[in-house]
Amino acid sequence: VQNCSDPGIPANSIRESKIEHGNFTYGTVVFYDCNSGYFLFGSSVLTCQPNGIWDKPLPECIMIDCGHPGSPPNAILSGDKFTFGSTVRYSCSGQRILIGHSTRTCQLNGHWSGSLPHCSGDVANSCGDPGIPAHGSREGTDFKIRSIVKFKCEVGYIIHGSAERTCLANGTWTGKQPECKAVQCGNPGTTANGRVFRIDGTTFSSSVIYSCLEGYLLSGSSVRQCTANGTWSGSLPNCTIINCGDPGVPANGLRYGDDFTVGQNVTYFCQPGYTMVPETSKYRTCTSNGTWRGLMPSCKAVTCSAPPQISNGRLEGTNFDWGFSISYSCSPGYELSFPAVLTCVGNGSWSGEVPQCLPKFCGDPGTPARGKREGRSFIYQSEVTFSCNLPFILVGPSTRICQADGTWSGSQPRCIEPTRTTCENPGVPRHGSQNNTFGYQVGSVVQFHCKKGHLLQGSTTRVCLPDLTWSGTQPECIPHSCKQPETPTHANVIGMDLSSLGYTLIYTCQPGFFLAGGSEHRVCRSDGTWNGKMPVCHAIAGSKITEKNHKPVLGTPSPKLSVPDDVFAPNYIWKGSYNYKGKKQPMTLMVTRFNTSTGRVNATLTNGNMELLLSGVFKKLEARLMLVMYQVKAPAQTSLTKIKEERWIMDGFVSVEPDGATYVFQGYIQGKDYGQFGLQRLGLNMSEDSNSSNPPHGTNSSSVAIAILVPFFALIFAGFGFYLYKQRTAPKTQYTGCSVHENNNGQAAFENPMYDTNVKSVEGKAVRFDPNLNTVCTMV
Repeated sequence: VQNCSDPGIPANSIRESKIEHGNFTYGTVVFYDCNSGYFLFGSSVLTCQPNGIWDKPLPECIMIDCGHPGSPPNAILSGDKFTFGSTVRYSCSGQRILIGHSTRTCQLNGHWSGSLPHCSGDVANSCGDPGIPAHGSREGTDFKIRSIVKFKCEVGYIIHGSAERTCLANGTWTGKQPECKAVQCGNPGTTANGRVFRIDGTTFSSSVIYSCLEGYLLSGSSVRQCTANGTWSGSLPNCTIINCGDPGVPANGLRYGDDFTVGQNVTYFCQPGYTMVPETSKYRTCTSNGTWRGLMPSCKAVTCSAPPQISNGRLEGTNFDWGFSISYSCSPGYELSFPAVLTCVGNGSWSGEVPQCLPKFCGDPGTPARGKREGRSFIYQSEVTFSCNLPFILVGPSTRICQADGTWSGSQPRCIEPTRTTCENPGVPRHGSQNNTFGYQVGSVVQFHCKKGHLLQGSTTRVCLPDLTWSGTQPECIPHSCKQPETPTHANVIGMDLSSLGYTLIYTCQPGFFLAGGSEHRVCRSDGTWNGKMPVCHAIAGSKITEKNHKPVLGTPSPKLSVPDDVFAPNYIWKGSYNYKGKKQPMTLMVTRFNTSTGRVNATLTNGNMELLLSGVFKKLEARLMLVMYQVKAPAQTSLTKIKEERWIMDGFVSVEPDGATYVFQGYIQGKDYGQFGLQRLGLNMSEDSNSSNPPHGTNSSSVAIAILVPFFALIFAGFGFYLYKQRTAPKTQYTGCSVHENNNGQAAFENPMYDTNVKSVEGKAVRFDPNLNTVCTMV
């Protein structure tokens, strides 16, 4: 239901209505009347309909006109206005005397007051000429005493006054001078949705012309005339709304709109998987000539163009029609920055973000104590070489290559004294013990156990090999509520939570041994006991434990390409992802400022609706950058309590891909539930504010800024160094693998230690540097 617009007030009229709050709502009735001297032509009552249209057109107020009052012979008429209220005066020429009313006034009923006077005769015993009424005739030309004259009117006129008059002895005529008044047909009426275009009166021979409101078509005669019998000829015409007819629906399309009358629109849409041709034909309008404006569109099946190719990757899927999806996979040695699926959508474009294929990142392999390492690139096919300081000799592979699975080939070499004949102490896992009854001679076996409340993961026994390295991997003692199961010898153990089983220990026998009995996996029951039996690993007949195989299993190493000093030049966009709670999340890093002399880097990391402002120093010789978060910008409703409490740091290395033109920044994010990240430099940001070192952020969204209170440079050069020193004794972050390099003091040592395998990941701390330690624990 719609409100009606103000219908207006005709000239010389009076309007009465009751409206609510100034609105003409549905059902409102408006009454019209005319000022004195005017008569109403049209309907005096208008009603607002539900569609917001008044039921009848606006009436008119037409001035009352009495017409010419007539002028008898030998009389003089004074006055040229014949409308309501006008007065005319009569007088006679010569010596004649006026007989009758000397003045007449136009009245509300459209008639003149009184009757037409006449002038006396020129001779004695005569009454003078009584005249002939307009549109009438007279019988009799003798005006002597006792003469009789008769009057009649033309067709369409009615006589008012005396039809017969007699000349009296006093020189006057009996009765009243007649007048011939045109027959009155009255109001001809108005048609619905129409109006009176023109009218020249409502008396005999007058005519009225009708027209229709815009959007309506007239049927019947548009002209009516007032006839001699006082009725209007013909009948009222009809005004019917113009209808353009059903415009149709294109194949594979939809149409909205079922009103096909003038001024109405219909809208076309194509069904999913189709596009409209031409697009400009989406709307059509019914015009006043009864035809539709515009052309009928057609719906063409949508097919997307070939999706973009990515370097070191390939498309999975060949159907590019609407609704179908494609994905990407990477060549061996590369991995997707994030799992991406592109879908062909209705407008012929691909939805989703195109990923990158980033080379596998093996992490820093470390440098053996009393040795050196050549090579700064740690991505797939990168090669690092090791050597020892004199007089120490290298035990293990001199070259390691980053393999397609993200691990380094071989094992970490060591630098030992030339006279050494025993293995070094492999170390004791935290919350565990070591049984070294037979010492550390070649062939000796050490066995590991965990204290109550902890479960052993890794190698249960390790053997000293002829190259003075230990077989297997160093075990860990992981806190757990399950009871300690029996510890088998010559086995490796992995523990994991399986959704279908629960916490499960998976056993494998070490090289040279086979499973002779017991269970390959054991599950912790609800009462803390284990199902199955302890596995038993027996030596394979005729086999012996040999030195580790250091031969890498991969193709040709990539050429050694150098990273340019300005790799972090301002306004470059780096895109990729990071691991959070085991899932890859897209992210974008834009460098906002770079100092070539100091290596200082300022950058903005964008993750969804949150921005992290980062800063750090690019170490050119190591091609390494550690970015520290110093401010967060996010919508007001975002909870930042968690990120405020954490020391969130990105630590990674920059490498050059084999093409020599693509740079990747890869490493690890230190923070709870975070893991590895990978970014690829794509190109410059060409936005308007790209020249600004600190792009402004919009203030129209509520932003929360978390600023570090210590001045930034003081934090980097002073406070942060003090903090690192204080943290040396704090627990360190656990990661799923750690290549531990041993020194000659019988204990595990860590050069620039980043992670410790003895603490849960929930206790993540910032990177700590210790110049007194000389080995590296790296993520693998």
